[in-house]
Amino acid sequence: MFGFGKKAKKLDGIDILIIKADEAANRNFYQVAFPSIVANDILSMLQKLEKSKLNKPEVLGEIGGFRIVTHLEALTGFDILDDADIEAHPVQIQDFANMLLRRLEVHEEKGTAGDSEELAFLMGELTMLRDGSFVPQM
Repeated sequence: MFGFGKKAKKLDGIDILIIKADEAANRNFYQVAFPSIVANDILSMLQKLEKSKLNKPEVLGEIGGFRIVTHLEALTGFDILDDADIEAHPVQIQDFANMLLRRLEVHEEKGTAGDSEELAFLMGELTMLRDGSFVPQM
């Protein structure tokens, strides 16, 4: 952390995680956006997935092996300067969670992901994120 100080309106802002995905065909990184009010919960869950044995291309496809490289906190706005570049556009947490969840569901159905409490926990968290019950509507 650079020590820029805390924003006075942290709960009103938007956080963005920059997630590097080395295996991605169309992207080198994802910008994942979500309300600051739930940042700690989302960051904690994604860090758990990042460190998990499930974070590999065989399970998560092109997102597999991802690394969270930057956490931008409490943004009050941002400008996209290159509309043609897909990487310039943040992905909403609901959409990112849906991508991860679909990949985990495939492996759960095939039985290749194994039976683990970790898998059940992550799928539950991702389902709540996808359905919007975890994140306040903006």
